[in-house]
Amino acid sequence: METGFFTGNDGTRRYYRGWTLSGKASGTVVIAHGYAEHGDRFAELAAVFNAAGFDVWAHDHYGHGQSEGKRAVVPRFELFIEDTDIFISSIVSAGSPAPLFLYGHSMGGAISLLYAVQHQAKLSGLLLSGPVVRPGVQSSRFDRTMAGILSRIVPGMQYLPFDPYLLSRDSHVVEAYIQDPLVYSKKMKIGLGYQFLRAEELLSDAALKSLTLPVLIMHGGDDQTVLPLNSEVAYQLISSEDKTRHLFEGMYHEVHNEPGKQEVFDLVTSWIKARI
Repeated sequence: METGFFTGNDGTRRYYRGWTLSGKASGTVVIAHGYAEHGDRFAELAAVFNAAGFDVWAHDHYGHGQSEGKRAVVPRFELFIEDTDIFISSIVSAGSPAPLFLYGHSMGGAISLLYAVQHQAKLSGLLLSGPVVRPGVQSSRFDRTMAGILSRIVPGMQYLPFDPYLLSRDSHVVEAYIQDPLVYSKKMKIGLGYQFLRAEELLSDAALKSLTLPVLIMHGGDDQTVLPLNSEVAYQLISSEDKTRHLFEGMYHEVHNEPGKQEVFDLVTSWIKARI
C-alpha cells in the first residue's frame, strides 16, 4: 500500500493511501469517506476492488484521520471538494489509469456529488452509499437558525451525539469503530453541523439535475444515521439516463460493513465492470 501526504487547498497536509495493483489496472476507484472516520476503514472494500482489477485511492479529509486541520470541523464545506480535486489531479491521475470512478459514503457522498457537479467530465461513474443530501429534514428550523449563529461564535462547540451502534448490525465493526484512535468519537461540532446545512444548499435541485454521468446509489433500508429520503431525493433529481438506486432492506448506515455485505460487493464491482 502506498501512503503519503499532499497539500490541501488551505495549505495544510492531507494523508492519503493507495491500494494499487502490481500490474495494469482496468480502472481506478477513489473513495471519499464519511464524517468522523478515515480512509483506512475502507480497506476491506479496497481489497474487493483490487480483486476485481481496480486500483483504489482514498485520502483523509480536512480534520479527519491523519490529515491536518481542526479536528472534525471544516471552515467551508467547499474545502472538501477542492482537496478531492487536488488529490485526484496530482496523486491519483499520476499513478492510476482511467476510467475513474468516485465512491462516496455518507458525508463523502455529499462531497462526491459536489465534485461530480463541478468535474463530471473526469468521471466514468459515481457510486454513492448513504449520501447526505438533505440533512435539514432531521432538524427543525430553530435548530438550523441556531446552528448558523453559533457556528460563527463557537464553531468547536459539541452539540449533537453520534451513535456508533447505528452504523452496522455487526458488533465487531462497531467495537472496532469505538476503539479506533483515528475516529472522532465525541459529539458533532456545531461548525461542521452548519457546514452540512450549507452543503444542502450547494446540492440544490438545479445542481443535482445537472448530473448526467452514470450513477449507482445504495442505502440501508434501516439507516437511522442518514435517512433513506436523502438518496431518494438524489435519485429523483439526477438527470442521468443511467442511474440506479438500490435499497438494502434491513441494513444500517454502512452497507459495506453489514452482514450480507457480499451482496454490496458484488453489486459495486459488477456495476463498474459494466461501465468500463
